[in-house]
Amino acid sequence: MRRIFPALLRIGADPADDEDLRLRKLLILSAAIMVLPAAVAWGAIYWVFGEPLAASVPWTYAVIGTASIGIFAVARDYRWFATSQLVLFMILPFALMWILGGFVSGSAVALWAWVAPLGARIVGHRRSSLALLLIFGIGIVLSAGLRPLSGTSNLPDWVIVAFYALNVTGVAAITYALIDASAGGREGSLASMRGIVRRYFSPDVAATILADPTRQELGGDVTEVTILFADLGGFTTYAGARGPAEVVELLNANFAAAMPIILAEGGTPVSLPGDAVMAIFGAPRHQPDHPQRAAHAALAIQAASDALAQDHPGWPRFRIGMDTGEALVGNIGSDEFRNFTAIGDTANMAQRFQALAEHGQVVVGPRTAARLGGAAQLAPLGEVLVKGKSEPVEPSALLALHQS
Repeated sequence: MRRIFPALLRIGADPADDEDLRLRKLLILSAAIMVLPAAVAWGAIYWVFGEPLAASVPWTYAVIGTASIGIFAVARDYRWFATSQLVLFMILPFALMWILGGFVSGSAVALWAWVAPLGARIVGHRRSSLALLLIFGIGIVLSAGLRPLSGTSNLPDWVIVAFYALNVTGVAAITYALIDASAGGREGSLASMRGIVRRYFSPDVAATILADPTRQELGGDVTEVTILFADLGGFTTYAGARGPAEVVELLNANFAAAMPIILAEGGTPVSLPGDAVMAIFGAPRHQPDHPQRAAHAALAIQAASDALAQDHPGWPRFRIGMDTGEALVGNIGSDEFRNFTAIGDTANMAQRFQALAEHGQVVVGPRTAARLGGAAQLAPLGEVLVKGKSEPVEPSALLALHQS
């Protein structure tokens, strides 16, 4: 069920939807899905107590509701789907109460129709909400004067009382839940959601997740990127001789210097393994100049790291490695925990080049060097054998970038 319900809630999702529309779809669809089993059970109770006509009303909702969800999955027409659900929520409770004989015999089941105007208002359909509220009022007035559609109800008194209590408390509970969920306004709720997501993801990853629900799934796409891997050289020795507070101060200061630089160049920080930072350039947002962006970021990070080391003698400085090539970029992990990252030879080689770098040095692979071309001042480091490669590679130290 943990897998099925989230999959159902992706029905009708479209990557082109904005956050507001996705939230509307989610609310209406989740309500429709949760009501379906309740409608089937409700109809069964009426059938057992000799009210087949009354039983047909919730069963009719179950059939029409299921069909409308199926149509929504194919057509993705939110306006039609929302209208169909709100109309069903409005009409069928009144029809059921009239069939059962009115307010008393029908246990005031028409109160459930109140969910239609309230729900419409919660999801932002102000005009529809006012129209549904008017229809609800008319329905209540007509209920007081219309004769029952099927004579006297066959339900025992205790069932009528039990349903009355269920209807009143159920509608009250749902009303409270909807108002509580929307407290502060939908924009405030959306802002809170954005803030939580963006606190743990880069702006590009957050925007991708919020824009396309399918990007939250495990897996990813193979694309060309430049991977930057930065590590504080000598960190283990430094940390072993100092207390945790000093170590955390060092890490926070260096990360606080590196992260804004990466983000300013359009990079995506994806992990902070210990004293290191890994960043992707070129994904999830496509950037044709990702090698240049990564190179600018690497040199700026080294300058910031050097400045910190001058103010704090003995602080380690970053060693940075970079490589360019294809990688699988997406969500890796499990249903319980996952991480947005890049997997493949390019990520591995970036880490290998980082291990070759001296303190305060940027080492790039031959593929990155070729993409940087004449704009980069490079110092070849000669052929080296790296783990995972049968043939030697020739990395270079990136010294500077010429203004284009």
